Amino acid sequence: MQIPGMKTPVKKISVEEAERLALEAFSRIAGDEERLGRFLAISGLQAQTIRSAAAMPGFLAGILDYVAADERLLIALAQELDTKPERIMEAHHTLSPSEFD
Repeated sequence: MQIPGMKTPVKKISVEEAERLALEAFSRIAGDEERLGRFLAISGLQAQTIRSAAAMPGFLAGILDYVAADERLLIALAQELDTKPERIMEAHHTLSPSEFD
């Protein structure tokens, strides 16, 4: 929620940087059997369809949607990627902007 009259500074992250973070996050998810299993179950993808899904527009945005919806995963990935959770959320916002912006 934004207080009227106050501007919240929005840090910009490039599409390229956002995509790089999404790829790194997916790499960490795919490299952990438990995380990958949960991702597949929630996304409806199957191990044999990930490659074709990854080529689809919106796949990287979907990865960050998934990460953003799970605070524990978001924090864990931020630590593993040596970044802040806010940076991952900035990437999420870049790839999946709100219609209210």
